[in-house]
Amino acid sequence: MSEWSPSTKAELEESLDELVRRAYQNGVSVSDCGYELLDTDESRPDWDLTIIRLKRR
Repeated sequence: MSEWSPSTKAELEESLDELVRRAYQNGVSVSDCGYELLDTDESRPDWDLTIIRLKRR
């Protein structure tokens, strides 16, 4: 795993875009699923991410 560390919202969005695209291309089921990121460090928040596949217009 790389040590890439986004420092802006735009960089975070770009990283997430690329990660989801690569996962999909590798056969990972990424649509209509949730992901909980529970941190063991109580000083940092926990997160819940949801990915929903959109229909093309």
